[in-house]
Amino acid sequence: MNKLLVASFTVIALAGCSSEQDRAMVAAPAEQALVAASAEQDAVTFDMVGETFYNEFIPCTAGPDFSAETVDKMIAEWRTSGISGEILGAWGYAPASEENQFPNGWWELQWTSKEAADAGWQEWVASDVAQAWASKYENVMTCDGPNRIAWDFHFPRDPSSFGEPAASGEFASAYFPCNLNDGKTMDDLNVAIAGYNAWLDQVPVADAEFYAYGIYASNSESSEVDVYWGNFHSSFERMNVANEGWAANGGEAKALLEATMTCGNPELHNSKVFYNPENPDFS
Repeated sequence: MNKLLVASFTVIALAGCSSEQDRAMVAAPAEQALVAASAEQDAVTFDMVGETFYNEFIPCTAGPDFSAETVDKMIAEWRTSGISGEILGAWGYAPASEENQFPNGWWELQWTSKEAADAGWQEWVASDVAQAWASKYENVMTCDGPNRIAWDFHFPRDPSSFGEPAASGEFASAYFPCNLNDGKTMDDLNVAIAGYNAWLDQVPVADAEFYAYGIYASNSESSEVDVYWGNFHSSFERMNVANEGWAANGGEAKALLEATMTCGNPELHNSKVFYNPENPDFS
Protein backbone atom coordinates (compact mmCIF):
# COMPACT_ATOMS: atom_id res chain seq x y z
CA MET A 1 0.00 0.00 0.00
CA ASN A 2 1.20 3.50 -0.77
CA LYS A 3 2.58 5.53 2.07
CA LEU A 4 0.45 8.57 2.72
CA LEU A 5 1.27 11.98 1.73
CA VAL A 6 -0.89 13.83 4.11
CA ALA A 7 -3.24 16.61 4.44
CA SER A 8 -4.83 18.06 7.52
CA PHE A 9 -3.16 18.83 10.75
CA THR A 10 -6.41 18.56 12.68
CA VAL A 11 -7.50 15.32 14.31
CA ILE A 12 -10.58 15.12 12.11
CA ALA A 13 -10.55 12.35 9.52
CA LEU A 14 -12.18 13.50 6.29
CA ALA A 15 -15.04 11.51 4.87
CA GLY A 16 -14.87 10.48 1.23
CA CYS A 17 -17.40 12.91 -0.15
CA SER A 18 -16.28 13.62 -3.69
CA SER A 19 -19.68 14.10 -5.28
CA GLU A 20 -18.99 13.67 -8.96
CA GLN A 21 -21.89 15.72 -10.29
CA ASP A 22 -20.14 19.07 -10.04
CA ARG A 23 -16.71 17.85 -11.14
CA ALA A 24 -16.54 20.44 -13.92
CA MET A 25 -16.48 23.69 -12.06
CA VAL A 26 -13.34 23.32 -10.08
CA ALA A 27 -9.68 23.98 -9.55
CA ALA A 28 -6.85 24.87 -7.12
CA PRO A 29 -3.55 26.38 -7.04
CA ALA A 30 -1.24 23.49 -6.70
CA GLU A 31 -0.87 22.82 -10.34
CA GLN A 32 1.74 25.30 -11.49
CA ALA A 33 5.49 25.37 -11.50
CA LEU A 34 5.15 28.71 -13.07
CA VAL A 35 6.80 31.17 -15.02
CA ALA A 36 9.01 34.22 -15.46
CA ALA A 37 9.30 37.10 -17.67
CA SER A 38 11.24 36.54 -20.81
CA ALA A 39 11.42 39.60 -23.01
CA GLU A 40 11.94 37.53 -26.07
CA GLN A 41 9.00 35.19 -25.62
CA ASP A 42 6.67 37.39 -23.63
CA ALA A 43 6.31 34.52 -21.19
CA VAL A 44 6.99 34.20 -17.51
CA THR A 45 9.28 31.99 -15.43
CA PHE A 46 9.95 32.07 -11.74
CA ASP A 47 10.12 29.68 -8.87
CA MET A 48 6.74 29.33 -7.17
CA VAL A 49 8.28 28.55 -3.79
CA GLY A 50 8.99 31.64 -1.72
CA GLU A 51 6.97 33.94 -4.00
CA THR A 52 3.89 35.67 -2.61
CA PHE A 53 0.97 36.13 -4.98
CA TYR A 54 -2.34 37.98 -4.84
CA ASN A 55 -5.09 35.38 -5.16
CA GLU A 56 -8.75 36.23 -5.50
CA PHE A 57 -11.73 33.93 -4.95
CA ILE A 58 -14.89 34.83 -6.84
CA PRO A 59 -18.16 33.25 -5.66
CA CYS A 60 -19.92 31.45 -8.53
CA THR A 61 -23.35 29.89 -8.88
CA ALA A 62 -24.25 27.10 -11.29
CA GLY A 63 -27.07 27.88 -13.73
CA PRO A 64 -29.71 25.65 -15.33
CA ASP A 65 -27.36 24.69 -18.18
CA PHE A 66 -24.44 23.77 -15.93
CA SER A 67 -22.65 20.57 -16.92
CA ALA A 68 -19.11 19.34 -17.46
CA GLU A 69 -19.44 19.93 -21.18
CA THR A 70 -20.90 23.43 -20.98
CA VAL A 71 -18.33 24.55 -18.41
CA ASP A 72 -15.47 23.22 -20.55
CA LYS A 73 -16.85 25.17 -23.52
CA MET A 74 -17.31 28.28 -21.40
CA ILE A 75 -13.77 28.17 -20.04
CA ALA A 76 -12.22 27.41 -23.44
CA GLU A 77 -13.87 30.54 -24.83
CA TRP A 78 -12.78 32.56 -21.79
CA ARG A 79 -9.18 31.63 -22.49
CA THR A 80 -9.48 33.28 -25.91
CA SER A 81 -11.26 36.41 -24.66
CA GLY A 82 -8.14 38.42 -23.85
CA ILE A 83 -6.75 37.20 -20.52
CA SER A 84 -4.54 39.71 -18.73
CA GLY A 85 -0.85 38.87 -18.86
CA GLU A 86 -0.73 39.44 -15.11
CA ILE A 87 -2.91 36.39 -14.42
CA LEU A 88 -0.62 33.54 -13.40
CA GLY A 89 -3.28 30.89 -13.02
CA ALA A 90 -6.98 30.20 -12.68
CA TRP A 91 -8.89 27.32 -11.07
CA GLY A 92 -12.51 26.37 -10.53
CA TYR A 93 -14.04 24.71 -7.47
CA ALA A 94 -17.34 22.86 -7.10
CA PRO A 95 -18.61 21.91 -3.62
CA ALA A 96 -17.90 18.28 -2.77
CA SER A 97 -19.57 18.15 0.63
CA GLU A 98 -22.88 19.22 2.10
CA GLU A 99 -20.89 20.22 5.19
CA ASN A 100 -19.16 23.10 3.40
CA GLN A 101 -19.77 26.48 4.98
CA PHE A 102 -20.32 28.05 1.57
CA PRO A 103 -22.82 26.34 -0.77
CA ASN A 104 -21.54 28.17 -3.87
CA GLY A 105 -18.58 27.28 -6.04
CA TRP A 106 -15.51 29.46 -6.61
CA TRP A 107 -13.33 30.76 -9.38
CA GLU A 108 -9.79 31.50 -8.26
CA LEU A 109 -7.45 33.92 -10.03
CA GLN A 110 -3.77 34.30 -9.20
CA TRP A 111 -2.20 37.69 -9.92
CA THR A 112 1.26 39.15 -9.58
CA SER A 113 -0.06 41.90 -7.29
CA LYS A 114 -3.17 43.75 -6.10
CA GLU A 115 -2.38 46.58 -8.49
CA ALA A 116 -2.27 44.13 -11.38
CA ALA A 117 -5.57 42.61 -10.27
CA ASP A 118 -7.31 45.99 -10.02
CA ALA A 119 -6.05 47.00 -13.46
CA GLY A 120 -7.07 43.66 -14.93
CA TRP A 121 -10.59 43.94 -13.58
CA GLN A 122 -10.97 47.47 -14.93
CA GLU A 123 -9.91 46.24 -18.34
CA TRP A 124 -12.29 43.27 -18.13
CA VAL A 125 -15.31 45.35 -17.14
CA ALA A 126 -14.66 47.74 -20.03
CA SER A 127 -14.31 44.94 -22.58
CA ASP A 128 -17.25 44.34 -24.92
CA VAL A 129 -15.90 40.85 -25.62
CA ALA A 130 -15.85 40.05 -21.92
CA GLN A 131 -19.38 41.26 -21.35
CA ALA A 132 -20.68 39.34 -24.37
CA TRP A 133 -18.99 36.20 -23.05
CA ALA A 134 -20.55 36.64 -19.58
CA SER A 135 -23.98 37.14 -21.10
CA LYS A 136 -23.62 34.15 -23.41
CA TYR A 137 -22.84 31.79 -20.53
CA GLU A 138 -24.98 33.22 -17.74
CA ASN A 139 -27.17 30.08 -17.79
CA VAL A 140 -24.06 27.96 -17.24
CA MET A 141 -22.43 29.92 -14.44
CA THR A 142 -22.64 33.38 -12.94
CA CYS A 143 -19.81 34.80 -10.85
CA ASP A 144 -19.95 37.77 -8.47
CA GLY A 145 -16.80 39.70 -9.33
CA PRO A 146 -17.51 42.71 -7.08
CA ASN A 147 -17.66 40.44 -4.02
CA ARG A 148 -14.41 38.62 -4.68
CA ILE A 149 -12.15 37.92 -1.69
CA ALA A 150 -8.37 38.36 -1.82
CA TRP A 151 -5.58 36.53 0.03
CA ASP A 152 -1.79 36.64 0.00
CA PHE A 153 -0.82 33.19 -1.24
CA HIS A 154 2.41 31.21 -1.26
CA PHE A 155 3.63 27.65 -1.67
CA PRO A 156 5.90 26.70 1.27
CA ARG A 157 7.02 23.64 -0.69
CA ASP A 158 7.58 22.77 -4.33
CA PRO A 159 4.07 21.86 -5.56
CA SER A 160 5.64 19.25 -7.85
CA SER A 161 7.60 17.50 -5.10
CA PHE A 162 5.16 14.57 -5.21
CA GLY A 163 4.65 14.63 -8.94
CA GLU A 164 2.27 16.41 -11.25
CA PRO A 165 -1.55 16.45 -11.10
CA ALA A 166 -3.59 14.52 -13.62
CA ALA A 167 -3.37 15.50 -17.29
CA SER A 168 -7.07 16.36 -17.09
CA GLY A 169 -6.27 19.13 -14.62
CA GLU A 170 -8.68 17.63 -12.07
CA PHE A 171 -7.83 17.18 -8.42
CA ALA A 172 -9.39 17.22 -4.94
CA SER A 173 -8.97 20.17 -2.63
CA ALA A 174 -9.57 20.86 1.05
CA TYR A 175 -9.40 24.35 2.53
CA PHE A 176 -9.01 24.61 6.32
CA PRO A 177 -9.93 27.90 8.01
CA CYS A 178 -7.27 28.46 10.69
CA ASN A 179 -6.51 30.99 13.40
CA LEU A 180 -3.26 31.44 15.25
CA ASN A 181 -3.40 30.41 18.89
CA ASP A 182 -2.96 33.06 21.61
CA GLY A 183 0.55 34.46 21.57
CA LYS A 184 1.47 32.83 18.25
CA THR A 185 2.56 34.73 15.16
CA MET A 186 3.14 34.02 11.49
CA ASP A 187 6.80 33.49 12.37
CA ASP A 188 5.74 30.66 14.67
CA LEU A 189 3.64 29.23 11.85
CA ASN A 190 6.62 29.32 9.53
CA VAL A 191 8.64 27.30 12.05
CA ALA A 192 5.82 24.76 12.28
CA ILE A 193 5.60 24.60 8.49
CA ALA A 194 9.33 23.87 8.31
CA GLY A 195 8.69 20.91 10.62
CA TYR A 196 5.86 19.76 8.39
CA ASN A 197 8.08 19.93 5.33
CA ALA A 198 10.70 17.86 7.14
CA TRP A 199 8.01 15.30 7.91
CA LEU A 200 6.96 15.25 4.25
CA ASP A 201 10.59 14.71 3.26
CA GLN A 202 10.36 11.28 4.85
CA VAL A 203 7.54 10.19 2.53
CA PRO A 204 9.02 8.24 -0.41
CA VAL A 205 8.02 10.08 -3.58
CA ALA A 206 7.88 6.79 -5.47
CA ASP A 207 5.18 5.57 -3.09
CA ALA A 208 3.10 8.73 -3.19
CA GLU A 209 0.63 10.41 -5.53
CA PHE A 210 0.26 14.08 -6.33
CA TYR A 211 0.03 16.25 -3.24
CA ALA A 212 0.72 19.93 -2.73
CA TYR A 213 -0.33 22.53 -0.21
CA GLY A 214 -0.50 26.31 -0.04
CA ILE A 215 -1.02 29.01 2.56
CA TYR A 216 -3.54 31.83 2.06
CA ALA A 217 -2.80 34.60 4.55
CA SER A 218 -5.42 37.22 5.29
CA ASN A 219 -4.72 40.71 4.02
CA SER A 220 -7.89 42.17 5.51
CA GLU A 221 -8.39 43.45 9.04
CA SER A 222 -12.04 42.40 8.84
CA SER A 223 -11.25 38.73 8.19
CA GLU A 224 -12.27 36.27 10.90
CA VAL A 225 -9.68 33.79 9.61
CA ASP A 226 -5.90 34.29 9.85
CA VAL A 227 -5.05 31.77 7.15
CA TYR A 228 -6.61 29.15 4.95
CA TRP A 229 -4.49 26.04 4.58
CA GLY A 230 -5.16 24.47 1.19
CA ASN A 231 -4.42 20.79 0.58
CA PHE A 232 -4.47 19.50 -2.99
CA HIS A 233 -4.58 15.76 -3.72
CA SER A 234 -5.02 13.58 -6.78
CA SER A 235 -8.36 12.32 -5.40
CA PHE A 236 -10.47 12.25 -2.28
CA GLU A 237 -9.53 8.62 -1.78
CA ARG A 238 -5.87 9.61 -1.57
CA MET A 239 -6.79 12.53 0.66
CA ASN A 240 -8.49 10.18 3.14
CA VAL A 241 -5.50 7.85 3.20
CA ALA A 242 -3.22 10.82 3.74
CA ASN A 243 -5.32 12.20 6.59
CA GLU A 244 -5.37 8.84 8.34
CA GLY A 245 -1.60 8.51 8.04
CA TRP A 246 -1.04 12.04 9.30
CA ALA A 247 -3.31 11.48 12.29
CA ALA A 248 -1.47 8.27 13.16
CA ASN A 249 2.11 9.27 12.33
CA GLY A 250 2.34 13.06 12.39
CA GLY A 251 4.14 13.02 15.72
CA GLU A 252 6.07 16.15 16.69
CA ALA A 253 5.30 17.92 13.42
CA LYS A 254 1.57 17.51 13.99
CA ALA A 255 1.84 18.54 17.64
CA LEU A 256 3.74 21.70 16.70
CA LEU A 257 1.19 22.72 14.08
CA GLU A 258 -1.69 22.15 16.48
CA ALA A 259 0.13 24.15 19.17
CA THR A 260 0.53 27.01 16.71
CA MET A 261 -2.95 27.32 15.25
CA THR A 262 -6.44 25.88 15.47
CA CYS A 263 -8.33 24.92 12.34
CA GLY A 264 -12.00 24.33 11.60
CA ASN A 265 -13.67 21.81 9.31
CA PRO A 266 -12.42 21.99 5.73
CA GLU A 267 -14.23 23.19 2.65
CA LEU A 268 -14.07 20.27 0.20
CA HIS A 269 -14.13 20.80 -3.56
CA ASN A 270 -13.82 18.96 -6.79
CA SER A 271 -11.22 21.07 -8.51
CA LYS A 272 -9.87 21.74 -11.97
CA VAL A 273 -7.32 23.93 -13.71
CA PHE A 274 -8.97 26.65 -15.77
CA TYR A 275 -5.84 28.42 -16.97
CA ASN A 276 -2.10 27.77 -16.90
CA PRO A 277 0.12 30.33 -18.70
CA GLU A 278 2.63 27.59 -19.45
CA ASN A 279 -0.07 25.84 -21.44
CA PRO A 280 -2.59 28.54 -22.46
CA ASP A 281 -4.68 26.19 -24.60
CA PHE A 282 -5.09 23.67 -21.81
CA SER A 283 -8.51 22.08 -21.70
